[in-house]
Amino acid sequence: MSHQEQQEQEIEALEAIYSEEEIHVECREYPNIELSIELKSNQYEDPTDDDFDVTLGIEFPEKYPDEIPLITLSGIEDAFTEERIAEAIEKLKAVAEENLGMVMVFAIVSALQDEIGELVEVKKRAKEAKVEIEKEKKEAESRKKFEGTVVTPESFRQWKEKFDAERKAEIDAAEKERLASLAGRLTGRQLFLRDATLNLSDVTLIGAQDEVEIDESLFDNEELEGLDMDSDEDDEE
Repeated sequence: MSHQEQQEQEIEALEAIYSEEEIHVECREYPNIELSIELKSNQYEDPTDDDFDVTLGIEFPEKYPDEIPLITLSGIEDAFTEERIAEAIEKLKAVAEENLGMVMVFAIVSALQDEIGELVEVKKRAKEAKVEIEKEKKEAESRKKFEGTVVTPESFRQWKEKFDAERKAEIDAAEKERLASLAGRLTGRQLFLRDATLNLSDVTLIGAQDEVEIDESLFDNEELEGLDMDSDEDDEE
């Protein structure tokens, strides 16, 4: 049987195995036969956010099945790294090598189904690792809050200066508020101690009494008789 006949018969067999939604023959012309088969990571359970679809691309070389086909995987680029996808393709190529001389697409698809199971576990572990990393990150942030900042002599000195300045400002503000509340109710002694300018008030008054002038027209003669009008007159007597 020629290569062309083997390829055409295999296409017919595959179309009988897989549904129209799963298999797509892009080209039926020998020697450029090309097809794709779509597989789901979750075929039986309820859909989840972790599900993915993968498309297996197969291109037959002219001498297939005596040569392995060109194998590609698509649709999972966002879910897995290029390295992991390349690793999966290499596994499928190894299966193809084991089946040289025989039609092998079904064997490759079966191997891909097994590989999808491994990819599901890879994605699951990656998700769990991400959750664990986030958990450790939050725990580290919480520990940092409780640990505080490491105290050094320099940092303590800066803190002490700031604390003393703030404390002094609070005391000064409290004292100003206290004095404001006492305004108008201070004793003479308190006023004297509070305002040094009052210290000179008595001296000023004493020095000024010699300069006091009395308007005699404001008093009766009898009232004036009891007053010493001129200190110089006393000195003359």
